[in-house]
Amino acid sequence: MRGRSIIRKYALCAILCVLLILALLFAFLGSDRNANAGARAAAASNGLNTYSYDLIFRPQEHTLSVTMTLEYTNHTGDTLRELVLRTYAGAYASEETSPAAINELFDACYPGGFSAGGIAVEGVWWNGELADAAYSDEAQTVLRVSIPALENGAGGTLLMRCTLTIPACAHRFGYSGDTWQFGNALPILAVYQDGAWRADEYWPIGDPFVSECANYTVSILAPSAYRCGASGRVEQSSAQNGQVRFSIQASAVRDFAFALSSEWQCAQKKINGAVITGYAPTREGARRAADYTASALQVFSRLYGDYAYEQLTICAVDFPIGGMEYPGLILAEGTYFLDSWKDTLELLLVHETAHQWFYALVGSDQVFSAWQDEALCEYALLRYTLERYGRTAYENLVIVRVNAPMQERIIQPLTPGSPITYFSSLIDYSTVVYGRGAAFLLGVEEMTGQLDAFLRAYCDQFAFQLVSRTQFSDALNAFTGMDLTPLMTDYLDTLMN
Repeated sequence: MRGRSIIRKYALCAILCVLLILALLFAFLGSDRNANAGARAAAASNGLNTYSYDLIFRPQEHTLSVTMTLEYTNHTGDTLRELVLRTYAGAYASEETSPAAINELFDACYPGGFSAGGIAVEGVWWNGELADAAYSDEAQTVLRVSIPALENGAGGTLLMRCTLTIPACAHRFGYSGDTWQFGNALPILAVYQDGAWRADEYWPIGDPFVSECANYTVSILAPSAYRCGASGRVEQSSAQNGQVRFSIQASAVRDFAFALSSEWQCAQKKINGAVITGYAPTREGARRAADYTASALQVFSRLYGDYAYEQLTICAVDFPIGGMEYPGLILAEGTYFLDSWKDTLELLLVHETAHQWFYALVGSDQVFSAWQDEALCEYALLRYTLERYGRTAYENLVIVRVNAPMQERIIQPLTPGSPITYFSSLIDYSTVVYGRGAAFLLGVEEMTGQLDAFLRAYCDQFAFQLVSRTQFSDALNAFTGMDLTPLMTDYLDTLMN
């Protein structure tokens, strides 16, 4: 009997060990359930236009040399006789056109006085032949390139060489200290809609950018002291004469941006198969950024579907507006990485992480329908707070981020559905588009109880596309089985001063 008892004890221990190992294994798999991160974007990359950028960064000269090659196929449905490139860096050449030079921003963005940036185009070639190219706007952000008639379904190669002059400017494009940001700086093809190329002004309020997904291959040659954060997987290799080469691949992204700094520390973590990288002046700041972003990514992946890319990078920069999102990249105000600002940093990074679904994955018209990404990200921030910190924290944040904007008096006739060109104040824009726009979404949730389920279906149905307000409305009505158009009109288009 004693021998059998011992055998049974050993058998029981063995079974318990096996169960423990299985539990740990399932826990590990559950924590990394999307181990094949980036597969969704890779699948969507088929048939997209492809950009290749060969970049040389010369900080001593404050320049970036750019050679861009675009493999383009005409899917517009029309015969084209011109291509239009958006060269937003050109707007930084003068105080009259710089988006950072408005009164509300000038002192914060140009603390040393105005600093001119800009773009100098050396030439544009179509299929190896020099093409006529000319700007059609004073800010030099709309470059029209004449080409021989290009039938729908046909394609060709566009080559462009230019040099960017980098301003001393704390904005999307510029530098402060030895940190340099290149947001909406590289030439990119305009969007073709309703028989014409979009040529929206680089408005200083909001994010005046509309772009379609494409594939990017980027090479950046820089001094070896620099780190690089970008909209894609960065691989680093040594080059000659104290240089480093960053090689970056990004599939099915709506835009490409990057930042460089010799002042960053790095921290990384992996969540759901994606690598989260924080870059900040201190290791603690970098770690905190990676932690907050990973937490948000985990919540949003569960609510709205798997994160589309294989990495997400946060870069601390001098950016007094707060934060700016790009596919796989967040630029965030460096002050917020200090310990005393950690709560602000968390709110900022959660909102910007939500943009990886509502902007990067599902695009919208940020000029005429800014609420469609900003208000959705505010709602996602509220949902994160509820999931992470509970009902009381959620209700307190609703008071600050939604109820207060609904009660604030706005002098100008503005609604959340107004185009960004109607706004002349950043404060009014934030109050109306973010706060009152989020109130509409809370109203939808109160009426239907289905908003999270709808947004998940919305992200699945319209992944890697541009979605109009009408498409959003039609999809919402179809999903809920209710006509919510009057509610949308009441919240988005009705004045409430």
